[in-house]
Amino acid sequence: MKKMLREPLMHFLVAGAMLFVFYGYVGGSDETDDAQISIGSAQIERIRDVWEKQWRRLPTDEELQKLIEQFIQEEVLYREALALGLEKDDTIIRRRLAQKMRFLIQDIADQNQPEVAELKAFFEENREQFQAPTRVSFTHVYFNPDRRGAAAVEDARQVLESLKESAVERATDRGDPFMLHYDYVEISQQEVARLFGQRFAENLLALRPGPWRGPIRSGYGIHLVRILDYVPAQMPQFAEVADRVRQEFMDTQRRNANEEAITSLKARYRIVIDQKALKKEGLQAATIETSKDSS
Repeated sequence: MKKMLREPLMHFLVAGAMLFVFYGYVGGSDETDDAQISIGSAQIERIRDVWEKQWRRLPTDEELQKLIEQFIQEEVLYREALALGLEKDDTIIRRRLAQKMRFLIQDIADQNQPEVAELKAFFEENREQFQAPTRVSFTHVYFNPDRRGAAAVEDARQVLESLKESAVERATDRGDPFMLHYDYVEISQQEVARLFGQRFAENLLALRPGPWRGPIRSGYGIHLVRILDYVPAQMPQFAEVADRVRQEFMDTQRRNANEEAITSLKARYRIVIDQKALKKEGLQAATIETSKDSS
């Protein structure tokens, strides 16, 4: 029984029932007259809140009356549109309603707040996810192939030889103007790859602090680099990343709840895909049926 109460679908069904009861309460009427539009205190308060968030003040009595009238007009048009079936075959409405269902499932999942022990267990199972990445500090000299042509590599080698014989720590004037920075401090491999390309990042992280090295090619051209500092990847303690662990745990819980709820809801339907129609479009087709029969 306890396990069943923790199932996302059960939470969804309970929440749905609660929403149904709540809707009947705020409607302000026990009658089920489709021709009646009831504006209760909860609805008026919601209209006020929306206005206050937008304009940073409460609406005047006159403004509130206009807002209520706008709500009534919208409700009338909404009901008439449903009566005419205008919501059918509308992609935007379809996606919006599906999105609201996902939000509802996620809200239900968020009600299950994790204990510290659960977070620590999640951290231990996913330690690599929270590992501080390798970081490097470096300076570089750039040689522009568009300006130097095939001579860019040879020019870089000649400058490298001159730098090896000197104690120059920064030599931006030995090359060409560069559109980004010349100096980077504690930048991760991912950031280097984003700026210079994956191959450049891999070659750079293979070096250690010391003399000038190169030439190294990037998406921009040719570089000479000097590693100033190198901080290897580090595994933090749980206390250092507790907030991040909680966020990742909740995100994972939302994804799992969404997948489980959709799987459970799909089981209520018998889904059949027209094989001939798919084959006509050149796709591999299959008839999909769930365990729940429509009979």
